Amino acid sequence: MAGISGAGVEAEFEGAELGDRRRVRRLVQLAQALDEKPDASYPDATMTDAGLEGAYRLLSNEAVTADAILAGHYEQTVQRATQEPYVIAVHDTTNFEFSGEASREGLGPMRGKGQGFFGHFTLLVAPGELRRPLGVIALQTVVRKSRRGQPKLKGGEGGEAIRWQRGVELTEQRLKSASAVIHVTDREGDSYELWAAIIATGHRFAIRSRFNRVLAGEDGRYLRDALAEAVTVVERAVTLSPRRKEKLASNQRIHPARAGRLARLALSATTVEIKRPLQVGEDLPATLRLNIVRAVEVETHGENEPVEWTIATTEPIATPADLERVVDIYRARWVIEEYFKAIKTGCAYEKRQLESMHSLLNGLAIFVPIAWRLLLLRTLSRDSADEPATAALTPTQLAVLAATSKNALPPNPTVRQAMLAVARLGGHIKNNGDPGWAVLGRGFHKLLAREEGWIAAMSARSDQS
Repeated sequence: MAGISGAGVEAEFEGAELGDRRRVRRLVQLAQALDEKPDASYPDATMTDAGLEGAYRLLSNEAVTADAILAGHYEQTVQRATQEPYVIAVHDTTNFEFSGEASREGLGPMRGKGQGFFGHFTLLVAPGELRRPLGVIALQTVVRKSRRGQPKLKGGEGGEAIRWQRGVELTEQRLKSASAVIHVTDREGDSYELWAAIIATGHRFAIRSRFNRVLAGEDGRYLRDALAEAVTVVERAVTLSPRRKEKLASNQRIHPARAGRLARLALSATTVEIKRPLQVGEDLPATLRLNIVRAVEVETHGENEPVEWTIATTEPIATPADLERVVDIYRARWVIEEYFKAIKTGCAYEKRQLESMHSLLNGLAIFVPIAWRLLLLRTLSRDSADEPATAALTPTQLAVLAATSKNALPPNPTVRQAMLAVARLGGHIKNNGDPGWAVLGRGFHKLLAREEGWIAAMSARSDQS
C-alpha cells in the first residue's frame, strides 16, 4: 500500500493553470490557510484584511476557473493511479444548497426557497478492502433554471443524464491509458446510452441496475426472469455501513434507513442480451450483451429490509471469485458518499458566504483536494489500524510526532496510533470517538509545520558542524 506523500496540500495546487504565478502563489496560500482550519470561515482562515481581500479577489476573478485550479490535483491523482494495478472510478452527484434571502448570481432553485447547484464528481479509488481514495479526476456542475420537478437530478436516458457519460470521457482523457479503470455508479447510471458508449470505446464498468429491462428475442422475457433462473454459486459476508433516514420521501424508498451490520449475500450471475429501449436513438446498437451479478442478503431475521443489488458489468463472471470481485468493485461506491461528507461537514462548504456561482465554484475547487486529504487520513486511521505508521507518514514526520506528542508513541507505532496522535494536535479528545474530518486536517497541517521547523533546525545544525 502506497503511503501519503510528505508534501503538504500545496502539492495539489502547484500545477494549477491560472496564467500568472502570482495567482498560483495566492491560491497555495489560501489552500494552506483553509487546510489548517477546513471548517473556518474565509475571514477566520485568512486572519488579515489583506489576506481576505486577496482570497475574494482570486475567487471572483473571471480569468480563474475551477478546472484551472484543479489541474494540479488532477495531475497528482493520475500519478497516484499509476501505482495501482487498476483503479475504480466512482461517479456520483450531490447537491450544494446555500441559505440567505439575497439571490446569488448564477445559482439555481433548490428545495423550498433554497438556491444552489449540483456537483457531479468522479473519484478514483484503489482496489482492495481498504478502498483508499486517490483523488478527484473530474468535476462537473449542473444548475437548474426552474423549480419544476424534483430537486434530485434525473438519471436514465438523455438530458441531465449526459453528466455520467461526460464523467467517463473526462476520466479516460485525463488518465490517457496510464492506468486501467473500471467505472462504477449507483442506480442513476442505469442508462442504455451510457452502457453503449462505454462498451463502444472498449472501457469497463460495474453499474447497479434499477430497470427491469426487456431482453432480446421474441419470447417477451425480462431481466428479472433471467435472474430468477440464476442459481447461487457463492455466499459472501460484507460489512454494510449505517444509513440515516433520508429527508425526501422519494429518497426514503430508494435508500431506506438501516443499521450497520455484517450481511451475508448470496451471489448469482447470468449473461443477457438487452434490447434497445424505444426512447433512445436508433443510432445506438439494437442490443447490448452484458454480464449481470445479483447479490441478495440472506437471514435478515426480519430486522432489516434485505439488501439486493443487481450489477450490470463488463467484468468476467466465470468463477465464484469473479462474482465476489464484481461485488467488491461495486462496494467502492460508498467511498464517494464519505467524500461528500468531507466537503460538506469537514470543510463546511455550504456555509461559504460567496456571492456568485463563479466564486463558489472556485471555492469548491480549492476544497476538493482538502476534502480528499481529510478522507484519506480518516480512511487510514479507521481501516488500517494495524498497518505500520510508515504507510501513512514519512520517517521524519514520525520522528517529529514522537518528539512533540504529549502522549508517548511506541517505538514502532501503527497507523491508528500515529493518526490519533495527529488528531490530538488538531484538538481531538479521545473520549469523543474517532477523529472527524476537520480535526484531522488541522492536526496534519500542524504536523507539517513542525516538520518544516525540524528540517530547518537539522539543516542549521549541520551547517554549524
